[in-house]
Amino acid sequence: MAIKDSAESADKETLLFKVLWYANMTGVAHQDQLVKGLLLTGSLFVIFGESNCGKTFLMLDVGLAISAGLPWRGLRTRRGLVIYIAGEGAASVRARVAAYRQSHPEIAGGIPFAIVPSAVDFLNADSVASLIATIQWAESECGEKTALIIVDTFARAMPGGDENSAQDVGLAVASADRIRVETGAAVCLIHHCGKDPGRGARGSSSLRAATDSEIMIEGQAGTRTAIVTKQRDLQSGQRFEFNLQPVDLGVDDEGDAITSCVVSHVTDGAGAIAAKTWPSGKRQQDLLRMIEAEYRAGKPVMPSGEIARIARERLGMAKSSAFGAINGLEKGGWIIASVGGMALTSEPAS
Repeated sequence: MAIKDSAESADKETLLFKVLWYANMTGVAHQDQLVKGLLLTGSLFVIFGESNCGKTFLMLDVGLAISAGLPWRGLRTRRGLVIYIAGEGAASVRARVAAYRQSHPEIAGGIPFAIVPSAVDFLNADSVASLIATIQWAESECGEKTALIIVDTFARAMPGGDENSAQDVGLAVASADRIRVETGAAVCLIHHCGKDPGRGARGSSSLRAATDSEIMIEGQAGTRTAIVTKQRDLQSGQRFEFNLQPVDLGVDDEGDAITSCVVSHVTDGAGAIAAKTWPSGKRQQDLLRMIEAEYRAGKPVMPSGEIARIARERLGMAKSSAFGAINGLEKGGWIIASVGGMALTSEPAS
């Protein structure tokens, strides 16, 4: 039976929705990736954490790599225009860009990166329309399509709205979706966590439900860790460690130093991304090896109960010891709660 898809068989104006027939789905739909294995092109994602955790520094580092077409932590990026909406003020963002320029002399000339130095109201349709028009103008100016729009912060993008209201958050998400559809760009919402960082981003859970990816930042001093806590279509659980490196930008009119920071990725002595070390406890080591073996056997995610059962049967652990080891691996960042159970935070060495 030969059937045409709706867009081919009827006037588009007469149909409310496009229909794709099973018979015509003969190939896998390719999904372009903005950052290989981490972020999809045109996706909606959230990066969140406590104040001073470095989330804006990390996102700026990602955005500038995309704008320059450079790999990020060895991951291939898809070059394009990056728009940074500085809802909390442009001065600090400009200083961070200056620090990045000083620390990356290999990036010569201009790259397609621009700051919108004011908040955009995602609860107001006219404000969103103005942003889309601004983005389209910027594209014509630089000759590049927009790849990423960074919204700093989500709270500033919904003035007068209630972050705990599913209705208000839903309206803001609808605006982000409108921007994604009309520009083809991914949208990043920088957000704060709640009182308990382990329970996710602050406010209504409808935000997490709507996102394709979610990244949590842990730590407020020293080495921070970015953990991918949700992926709709890619593997979750990756961990990226980084520090904030101070950069001297000169002095002000009164002779005081002007400084900012750049992201310094944690690497090994050879300059590669630092390798994961093993847990110190033997039970956790044995259990981690077992989970990695199950991963290689085709089980990337396992319920805690199944892990405990296998630990009892194969490793001779008591039930309480098995669950204690599971909790220890989770607290240590070796495994993470994912859809369907627990997942490794990084692929095992081959």
